[in-house]
Amino acid sequence: MSKIVRYEFMGSWLFFWLLSITVIGIPLALLYLISGTLRIEHQMDDPERFVESFRAGRLAPGPGVSSK
Repeated sequence: MSKIVRYEFMGSWLFFWLLSITVIGIPLALLYLISGTLRIEHQMDDPERFVESFRAGRLAPGPGVSSK
């Protein structure tokens, strides 16, 4: 069984960008970005078929997801 790995930032984007606009804050912003990012793994039988469907726009949004 294969898996799909995705990364999601769980920190504050506002705080990240505020750190990024200063020269001294750039290294701190990078550390904040790395430490606030989660690795999420999903087990799938056929990840290639899922990616193909996702890129083609044939996947329906899950519960609680807006389809704007």
